[in-house]
Amino acid sequence: MIIAPSILNADNLHLGQQIQEAADSGIRRFHIDVMDGHFVPNLSYGPQLVSDFKKQFPDLTAEVHLMSNNLPDLLPAFVKAGSDFIEIHYEADYPNLIAHWLDYLKENGVSCGLVLSPDTDIKVLERYKDKLDQVLLMTVYPGFGGQKFMEEAAARIKAARAILPDLPIEVDGGINAQTAEIAKEAGADVFVAGSYIFGRDSVAKQVAELTSILEK
Repeated sequence: MIIAPSILNADNLHLGQQIQEAADSGIRRFHIDVMDGHFVPNLSYGPQLVSDFKKQFPDLTAEVHLMSNNLPDLLPAFVKAGSDFIEIHYEADYPNLIAHWLDYLKENGVSCGLVLSPDTDIKVLERYKDKLDQVLLMTVYPGFGGQKFMEEAAARIKAARAILPDLPIEVDGGINAQTAEIAKEAGADVFVAGSYIFGRDSVAKQVAELTSILEK
């Protein structure tokens, strides 16, 4: 089981400090939500953030969740910035180009994932399962942190696990002590937690609590 804290919910004025606190608590992967203001209405980070992250924390994994339909411009920029893992949305481009972009990432030495929004049919994973290092199932609608875990998410995780028996399944949205356990039982093994990790008094305490739940 892997916990990948979303830095979107961290304090931007103390971002390095909070990343270090999570790393000291055993976290090795960090989820970087990139929102372009078009595919989703919000705006967040650019390639420079990833570059700075890798300079300061070269041994940690920078996992970029790219919420954009401008893949021709942004994918090369985030590859160049040093991203270890890039996940693109199935909904962000014409489906016949998804395979092209997944191949592009592999050719450039970057692990790749496909993200499915809540309304996308899980069956689309059949087309790409041989190209993926991971699948990310959104358990909320993409674009904003702090949303509630969707009730139908467990069934979607189970359906994805049936298609991808050996591939990591990541979940993102509304993850806390209760929903992480639901997602784990459904078949998830990578958990993006934002406000649950960074929205409390102690990052270390929250990481320890979530770790104890997932290791049961």
